[in-house]
Amino acid sequence: MRYLKNKYFHRWAKKQGVTDSVLLDAISEFEDGLYEANLGNHLFKKRVALPGRGKSGGARTILFYQQGKKLIFCFGFEKNDQSNVTDLERKLINKLSDTYQHSTEDEILSDIKYGDLIKVLNTEGK
Repeated sequence: MRYLKNKYFHRWAKKQGVTDSVLLDAISEFEDGLYEANLGNHLFKKRVALPGRGKSGGARTILFYQQGKKLIFCFGFEKNDQSNVTDLERKLINKLSDTYQHSTEDEILSDIKYGDLIKVLNTEGK
């Protein structure tokens, strides 16, 4: 199982102070069945805490999940900036999901090599 984030999500998370440790907590909760919404097309909405604000006042992430294969954080937004993804964002995220669903292992490794996908650190053995 691979735990990844795309480069756009990585930049957003870094700017917001969402560390890999926070993402690991979100992954653990997600794998326990705790998430806010199943958006279809292998996409899920999951809350994450922002520094000093906790989850309820924090951020929302959209992640791609393909059971037994990969979990990829695709998109993030602060709850106080917007209540949900826009129609345009949803279309773009669905296109990403389609791409991720059909990505081969070699394509994933190439995306990691060239920085389009980044490993969530400390997920070895998960």
